[in-house]
Amino acid sequence: MDFEERVRRKRRQAIRALVAEVGMVLSIVAIVVVATLVAMGFFVGRDGKIEQSGLIQIHSMPTGASVELDGATLFSRTNLSRSMPAGEHQLKLSRDGYDSWSKTVKMYSGMLIRLYYPRLFLQDRKSESVMRLGDDLAFYFPSTDYNNILYARPKSTAWHLVNIRNDDVRDTVLELGEILPGVKEKIFTGEIAEMIWSKNGDAILVKVKVAERSEWVLINLKDIKQSLNLTKTFGLNIDHIEMIDDSAAQLFVLENHQLRKINTNDRTISRVLLNNIQSFSSYNNKVMYVATVAEGEARKQQVGVYRDGDQGGTVIAEAEPDDRILVAISKYYDDEYMTYIINDEMTIHYGPVPAYRENAKETDFTGFKTLLAKLKLKIVPEKLVLSPNADYLVASQGLNLAVVDLEMGEVFEYESNSERLDWFDNSMIASTVDGSLVVWDFDHTNLRTLVQQKKLDVEGDENLNDDLNATGLKQDDSAEPKTVTTFINAEVAHYPALVSSNNRFMYYVVKTHDGLTLMRERIRD
Repeated sequence: MDFEERVRRKRRQAIRALVAEVGMVLSIVAIVVVATLVAMGFFVGRDGKIEQSGLIQIHSMPTGASVELDGATLFSRTNLSRSMPAGEHQLKLSRDGYDSWSKTVKMYSGMLIRLYYPRLFLQDRKSESVMRLGDDLAFYFPSTDYNNILYARPKSTAWHLVNIRNDDVRDTVLELGEILPGVKEKIFTGEIAEMIWSKNGDAILVKVKVAERSEWVLINLKDIKQSLNLTKTFGLNIDHIEMIDDSAAQLFVLENHQLRKINTNDRTISRVLLNNIQSFSSYNNKVMYVATVAEGEARKQQVGVYRDGDQGGTVIAEAEPDDRILVAISKYYDDEYMTYIINDEMTIHYGPVPAYRENAKETDFTGFKTLLAKLKLKIVPEKLVLSPNADYLVASQGLNLAVVDLEMGEVFEYESNSERLDWFDNSMIASTVDGSLVVWDFDHTNLRTLVQQKKLDVEGDENLNDDLNATGLKQDDSAEPKTVTTFINAEVAHYPALVSSNNRFMYYVVKTHDGLTLMRERIRD
């Protein structure tokens, strides 16, 4: 082989090697691109078009539930993540020994849906008597973290703090004779008009009406001696009050249409932060408010936001003087959510609260996004409240509700079965209907009757025997110390029912001919 032929051969080998290298690189790039697209949910549909699926994360309480998607059972159990093509899908969760949970899920391309709230209830449950509450109650008020229940009998200065965080329930008696206004000869003559729990559960704000006046008291549940009568301490006739921090050390207060801030630790009060305020809602150090302003002879209402430390508020909407306006502010994940309803139109913005700029002609809405814009509701709401974790917003008018899922931006409007509604957990609502306990998910799905009137099996022990008999329980004399008993003419009373924070028990109150009893049932094994 001559020299030139060897050169040509080497050249051909080099070209083939280069082509092979390029092919390998392109193959790797193609694999990476395809893998990336698949990971992002892209796939080729039946019509040959490239489509993008979404991702759903399904958790359940308890875990280990089987998942049925569009009629097919998945291999994995909860908790799990799975991609889903866009469109409506039928989802069902079930587990041996428990009831089932189902929902129609609407998936959109590229969307992440987090279903963290599905709850399955143990089917073979027994009711257990926890404690006798008395013949009547002045109030019964569970904490928003589902760790405690505070209650008191009428005219009593001895309030009961029931800790339900663990399986062993603890009842602590708080003597408030020297704290509450309106106490005469050890008898409480006032009326509890409003109560607000601190986020950490260590304190509670109480509005007490005595004759024609009202006083606000901050009760320190850890150290009663550190409790404070806010009305007397600060000399303010407070109309509305909200906590700034978890421990209630700092508060926003509204008096005579003026918004101020008070510090309960050093007992100081701020300058007037905002004037002409009709109502407000706060979350941490952010405030959303409704103000009335005059422009010449005309008057109008303004919806605004305020950040603690700013020199003033920022107007985000205006309304007529006779319009009904409700506002709420909260934080969900990393965004502040600002909601206002003018008559029957709901608007929700999210993002950073706009900063105040003096003499600014226009508001700086940088990073300010809109979830809902002037959505027309079927009702003109009278109340606007948030769920305990601020996942959901509830506007109500009588029996009619409009519930907003803040994550999805969906609104569910329906008629409830009772005007007395309470949050059963962070996503479920509970009410008492004809002496039975009924619960449902925020969107009015998975409606379940958990306790039926006159059908309560109660599990007790020797230490509860006297108490069980006193509450109208019929006991089996031949049973072992751990007995099964049955209520006579029992019905679920109109007091809040809830699931404890450890997700093991649900608590509710029943009424018999002998009075009220706190009950519980184990809802998971």
